[in-house]
Amino acid sequence: MRKIKNHGSSFWLNDDFDTDFTSWDDSGYKKRKVIDHTKLASTQRAISNFVNIVTGKQIPVRFQSADSSYTDGETVTIGTNLEGKNFDPAVGLALHEGSHIAFTDFDILKNCNRLGSAFHAAATMQGCDPDMNMTSEQLMIIKDLLNWVEDRRIDYHVYTTAPGYRVYYEAMYDKYFNDKVIDTALKSGEKCAETWDDYLFHIINFTNPNRSLSGLKALKEIWNVVDLKNISRLKTTQDALVVSCEIYKLIKKAVAEEESQNQESSQSNEESQEQNDSQGSGSGDAIPEDAEFEVADGESDSSSSKSTSSLSPAQQKKLENAIQKQREFLNSDAKKTGRLSKKDSRLVETLKNSGTESRDVIIGGSESAPVLTTTTVIKKLTQAVIMTHDGIFSTHLAEGVFIQGKNPFDTNKWGYDRYRRMNTAVTQGIILGRQLGRKLQLRNEERTLKSTRLQSGKIDRRLLSSLGFGNDSVFQRIVTNKYKNFFIHISIDASGSMHGDRFENAIKSAVAIAQAAAMTTGIRVQISLRGTTSNGNGHRTTTLYAYDSAHDKISKIKTLFPWLETFGMTPEGIAFESIYSDIKRDAKGDECIFINYSDGMPGGVSGVSYDWNGVEYTRKIVNKMKEIGIHIISYFIDGNDGYGMHQFRRMYGQEAEFIDTTSLIKVSKSLNRKFLELGEAA
Repeated sequence: MRKIKNHGSSFWLNDDFDTDFTSWDDSGYKKRKVIDHTKLASTQRAISNFVNIVTGKQIPVRFQSADSSYTDGETVTIGTNLEGKNFDPAVGLALHEGSHIAFTDFDILKNCNRLGSAFHAAATMQGCDPDMNMTSEQLMIIKDLLNWVEDRRIDYHVYTTAPGYRVYYEAMYDKYFNDKVIDTALKSGEKCAETWDDYLFHIINFTNPNRSLSGLKALKEIWNVVDLKNISRLKTTQDALVVSCEIYKLIKKAVAEEESQNQESSQSNEESQEQNDSQGSGSGDAIPEDAEFEVADGESDSSSSKSTSSLSPAQQKKLENAIQKQREFLNSDAKKTGRLSKKDSRLVETLKNSGTESRDVIIGGSESAPVLTTTTVIKKLTQAVIMTHDGIFSTHLAEGVFIQGKNPFDTNKWGYDRYRRMNTAVTQGIILGRQLGRKLQLRNEERTLKSTRLQSGKIDRRLLSSLGFGNDSVFQRIVTNKYKNFFIHISIDASGSMHGDRFENAIKSAVAIAQAAAMTTGIRVQISLRGTTSNGNGHRTTTLYAYDSAHDKISKIKTLFPWLETFGMTPEGIAFESIYSDIKRDAKGDECIFINYSDGMPGGVSGVSYDWNGVEYTRKIVNKMKEIGIHIISYFIDGNDGYGMHQFRRMYGQEAEFIDTTSLIKVSKSLNRKFLELGEAA
């Protein structure tokens, strides 16, 4: 397990944030490495939040199977190798690319590789192509210079306006620009020939403390043109383009002069050689076999001496790779080192959009050394989650959360029968809910009581005329009574023992409540399922939010609920604790009712010891919920009055009820009474 303790992200994600996104599954015939799609999706969502905070815009951040990290002007794509030390640089890269979306004028860069484009015209107007003979390669050099200047402009803006995120930028620059071999090359005077490539190398590394401005004759002047200390003077991409064109003209002039000097030197050497040959031939003098002389190779003496490298062949290779990495970064083409397959990319995107998170829950230990178990919370059931369930639940979770098979909508005999039964339960629940909804519609009515002829209050204008007769009771008071708003969270035990009539009737009852609430005002309903899933290394508590009336319509229940199925064991209190903060937040101060349907005792999950007491832990969490004003209604399905019911009431309180699966629909009537009990005029 990799931790990023003391890294920048530990401030936001705590010091013990686990950056292991893969694990070994040895449950099958052959041990294999699997991706934790849930954790990867949670991380992606966290990085997206960072980008949104810094830029002030809702900019999507995604992982995909392409070979490069980049921005297309609307979304940010980054690599998936986020483990350990790679996490902070990845955040920095996302912030960097996201800032381009917020602050770069991409219209200027359109068709930047084409002669005759608007970009070419803009460069020509800055004097870059006076003879109108520029090549596409030269135009791309201007584009590379603009990318670098624009990076400096935007990074400075974010670095100074969002200082809390500086650590990510520093990590990014350490990875891409502060390679040790780059430091060595700058210190030893490498890459100091008067060529385009060597100029770009030194300019790109102007931010490196080991930079040298004496290695090339135009570097000092270019440094002054860039003026990094006053980079904030550049307000727009157009401003950055002007500076880039000035740099281009300086390099072009220096390279042209060097080529001219080399050409003259070469001609002079050739003439001298011819003269020597002629003199030697005429005099009859022979050239000694051990004579030493230099043969010009097209470069001046100074260039030749500079081209002699002090780096070893291995260092030269590392330097080439580091330069290539910088160039890729400069072109928003930083290579991914942890590519996802297309299938994995779709799964991560689906989990991110469904709000799926991994959450650690404390189940024991002490405050200084807590014992944790990891849970999964899927905040939103979507069609994409169902359609990709085979990939999601066979690699990270477990098969069977939804209908088994490659396509959840297949029509095999077993699947069709299960779908038909669940569809019937959903339909009956909606019918029952409409009946209950008509009874609850009295909540929509306001009751107004007007009291008049009072000694204080608001003046009743109809009684003003009686003031002349000594009547001073001319005031009125109007009191309007409304019902309280309710927040109802329904948690359904979806363990394997609930399969069949128990699960179908629990769904029927939950759907009835949701339908009734949709017909009235002031009632928000959430429906979640809880169970356990497995990736071969134990059972993980998993909670699936299937419906939330705050953003879902009843049509979602009709469409998706028939595909729901039971899965795993009974996590009870661990599942409640994993969503406790969500319930507290979503209630928003309204009267909160937590409804539980269950048929068994808590089972073992990953992280708990052999002697772990699930009953007492659940009792602790339920009492915690009661302490903040959550009303608990718990139904023991197909239980009995013996040991099972005793333990059930131990967990949920003496008000916990036994419900026969065949009469589960009576829950709706008891809820109506609860509304009246808690929701009288407020």
